[in-house]
Amino acid sequence: MSRQVKPGSKPYRAQLRDRLAALGFPETAIPARVAENLVVECGIPPRTAWRLASELSLDVAAHRYNAATGDPRAGMRGTRIWEYEQWPERGVRPTIAALRVLAGVYGTSWRSLLGLRDLEQLPAKDLAEYHAEEEPVAVVPVSAPPARAEVRGEARPDEEIGASALDDAILLTQTNVDDVQLDDLWSDLDFLGGAYTRTAPDAVLGQLAVIDERTSALLKGRQRPKQTQDLLLVGAKCSAMMAWIAGDLGRYRLSRQLNSAAWLYTQYADDFLARRWVRTSQARVAFWSGNGIESARLAADGLSYHVGPRLTDAPLILAEARGWSSVQAEPQVLDAIARWTSIEDPDLGAGGEDRFFNITKDRRHYMAGTSLLSVGQASAALREFTTAREAYEKLSLEHRWEAMDPMIRIDTGRAHLRLGDLDGAAAQVEQVLAADVGSQPDMVHSMLKVLATELTEPRWRAAVTARNLAEAVLDAHASARP
Repeated sequence: MSRQVKPGSKPYRAQLRDRLAALGFPETAIPARVAENLVVECGIPPRTAWRLASELSLDVAAHRYNAATGDPRAGMRGTRIWEYEQWPERGVRPTIAALRVLAGVYGTSWRSLLGLRDLEQLPAKDLAEYHAEEEPVAVVPVSAPPARAEVRGEARPDEEIGASALDDAILLTQTNVDDVQLDDLWSDLDFLGGAYTRTAPDAVLGQLAVIDERTSALLKGRQRPKQTQDLLLVGAKCSAMMAWIAGDLGRYRLSRQLNSAAWLYTQYADDFLARRWVRTSQARVAFWSGNGIESARLAADGLSYHVGPRLTDAPLILAEARGWSSVQAEPQVLDAIARWTSIEDPDLGAGGEDRFFNITKDRRHYMAGTSLLSVGQASAALREFTTAREAYEKLSLEHRWEAMDPMIRIDTGRAHLRLGDLDGAAAQVEQVLAADVGSQPDMVHSMLKVLATELTEPRWRAAVTARNLAEAVLDAHASARP
C-alpha cells in the first residue's frame, strides 16, 4: 500500500481497489479480489470479508437480505448477520438457505462464504451439499427487490426443505451460562453501584474489571439468544460504570475507550435502557474532560430513548444544562433547568438497580446550581446549593457521596463571590481547606483551580482575605495532584 493503513480497514480496501483497477481488473471483478485479499492477507473470515468487499454495513446487508427474499419486513437484522459472521467460535451457525441469500447480496456463491473452520463444524448433510454443488460462473449482487429471482436458486425436493431446521433449533439449547451466573453478575453490579459512594474508586474499578473479564469470557462461548442479550447488557452497564469511575480518577482516555465499548454492547443488545446508561456516562465524561457541547448533545440523545420510570430524565436533563453552561449558552441552560424543575420529585431517592445512574437529590440540585452559576444566575444558584447542602446532610452516611461535601462548599463559595460576599465565600472554602482533599475525585481538584482563578480577579486584588484564600486554595490543589 502507498501509505500505512490498518489491514482490512476502509482506507485499506480503497487503496486495494485502486491498485486492482490500475492493473486492469474490471469493476465487476474487483469485489472478489478484495474479498480474497481480506481472507488471505488480513485473516478476516469469509462472510465478513465478502460483506466488507461489498462495502456494506451490517444493517444495509440485512436490508438487502430482506429485499432479496421479496419481503422487506422479513426478520433479518444486522445483529443476526454479525452473529453469522462470528460462527463457529461463537454466534449462530447460518443455514444453507441463509448463505444462499447472503451470497446473492454479496455477488458470490454461498460456498465462498465458508472457510475451513466453518466446514469442520458443518452438519454432515450440509457438508455433502457443499461438495455436491458446483460453483456458478458468476453471480450478480442483489441491490434491489427485483433481484429476488436471482438468489432463490433451483427448486429442491420437498424432503430437503427444512431438513436442517431441527439441527438449528437444537443449537439454541446449547449454552455455557445459566441463570445463576447471570444473577450473580447482575447482583455484583448492583452491589458495586451502591458501594461506590463509600468505597475508594480504584477498588470499585478493579472489581468491575473482574466482572467485565467474566462477561467477555462467557460471550466467547455459546448461549441461548436471550442469555447472549443479557450478557451484552451486563457488558454495557459494567463498561459504562467503569468509564464513569475512570473519569472521576482523571483517566479520561480510558473513560472514552470504556464508553465506546459500552456503546458497542448496547448496539448489539438493542436495548433503550442500556443506551441511557451509556449516554449518561458519556455526557459526564465529556463534560469533565472539557467538551461541554458534546456533553449536552450526548445527554439530549440519551433522552430520546424512553424507558419509563426506571431511569428518570433528571440526570440527563441536568447533564444537558451543565454541558451548555460551559459555553454560557443561557437560553439552553434555562430551558433545561425549567424542564428539570417541572419533573423534579423532592422525595425521589436513588434506589433500585440503577441507583448508580439515578443520582440523589443533593447531586441533582448541585448540578442545577453549577449550571445557573455559569450563566450569571448567582442568586438562583445559591438557592440550589443551599437545597443541595440540606439534602446531603439528610442522607445516611452510606448513601452520601463524599465528594459532594467539598464540591457544594466550593461552588457555594463561588456564588458568594459573584454576589460580592467575600466573607461568605471564605466561610465555605475554609471548611474545605480544613479537610484532606488529596483523595478526592478529579472534579474536586478542577473546581479548586477554578475557585483560585476567581479569587484573583481584579475586584479582589486589594483584599488580603482573597489573596490569602487564593494561595491556600492553590496549595490544596497542588497537594491533591497525583
